[in-house]
Amino acid sequence: MPLKNIKWPNSSPQDSDPDWSISPTHKTKWRTIIGLILMYIAVLLNWYWFWGLLSLYLVLPSLYFGVTYFVEPIARQENPILFWIISITWIAFSIVLLFPQGG
Repeated sequence: MPLKNIKWPNSSPQDSDPDWSISPTHKTKWRTIIGLILMYIAVLLNWYWFWGLLSLYLVLPSLYFGVTYFVEPIARQENPILFWIISITWIAFSIVLLFPQGG
């Protein structure tokens, strides 16, 4: 079973990170909430362009920071070919979804 190979942390995030617990002064993550609502609307209305914008939005930080995520983190310095294949795939995916008719 694949889950047995995962190295689970011994302590919970609440033990080491005071920001993890919910307190009366917690900050509402409005960008995340709006993003989730937009995702629901995009699914209901078949907005393919939204998925193109979202994947483009997610690939830009990868290019800047040199780490992309596809199933697992891939660093540009450690796996440059795989990093660029994944990044180019996300960019191509974005273009296809933004311009589905081909122009």
